[in-house]
Amino acid sequence: MRTLRLLALIIILGIFQVTILDYFRFFGVKPDLLLVAVFISGLFLDFKSALGVSLFAGIFKDAFSLNIIGLNTVFFPIWVILIMRVTRKVSIEDNFSRSLFLFVIALSNNLLSGLTLVYFKGFVPLGIFLRITLVASVYTALILPLALRLFRRL
Repeated sequence: MRTLRLLALIIILGIFQVTILDYFRFFGVKPDLLLVAVFISGLFLDFKSALGVSLFAGIFKDAFSLNIIGLNTVFFPIWVILIMRVTRKVSIEDNFSRSLFLFVIALSNNLLSGLTLVYFKGFVPLGIFLRITLVASVYTALILPLALRLFRRL
């Protein structure tokens, strides 16, 4: 039942990210709500369900993004595996540590996506690349407490 709720949340967050969230850009970037949903699934679901949710979120994001097709479909399950391995060894119970961990994952995801995009598509100035990467990662991490409240209410 939790998996179905999270899939519904992914659809809602994905539509929200593609449409309404464009009005809430900060320095030209917006948070990655689907990565937040993948992070939540890695924290609260069992391995198979979390992997399925992350695969669905990756396909959903790839369908609506301008990035290289399949990039999120590959990266999101990797992040779930990493989240589950880390949370087995380290207790992450409070929102600050969860947000900090999400920041590291979002930063890694943005760096890998950006470097892959630069490799295949061409040059991006370093200042713009770093600004987008850092601001988007911080913005994504700051959204986590709100998304956790929404998930708990569902």
